[in-house]
Amino acid sequence: MEKGHTKQKSMASSSTVTKAENGQSSSSSSSSSKKRGRLATPILELPQPRPHQPKERSPLTIATLRLVREKAEKRGKRTSLAVSVRHFDNTDINYNWLLPGWVAEERYVPSGRKGLGRIYKYYYDTTGHKYYSKREVLFAWKKMNIICLDP
Repeated sequence: MEKGHTKQKSMASSSTVTKAENGQSSSSSSSSSKKRGRLATPILELPQPRPHQPKERSPLTIATLRLVREKAEKRGKRTSLAVSVRHFDNTDINYNWLLPGWVAEERYVPSGRKGLGRIYKYYYDTTGHKYYSKREVLFAWKKMNIICLDP
């Protein structure tokens, strides 16, 4: 490489978006900027996937998850193999509004086009009852006199 150009990292699992000196950004290789006589500088590096680390769950969350799984087994599991299901509790940043013992479930259902899909969210209380929206959860809390919502 010539001295005037910066060296690009070549990683198979991540891509680097480069910005030329004139302010235009491109995701192509640095050879196109060499042809124009501009320096390519990396401005954004996509994060690497981290190895999955199971987190500690509270005993209330574990009990709720057990109830949810038991109810699903009683109904007969009818989920597709392509559907991925993840559970969250109040220790997760997006669900820190949940009460202890309440669990949020996200189901990713892929569609046939380019990996697009839909995420369905469900919420479960400590008895295993399913709620279909955050609004429904907050209404249930108000009805149980757990919280008071301002009008």
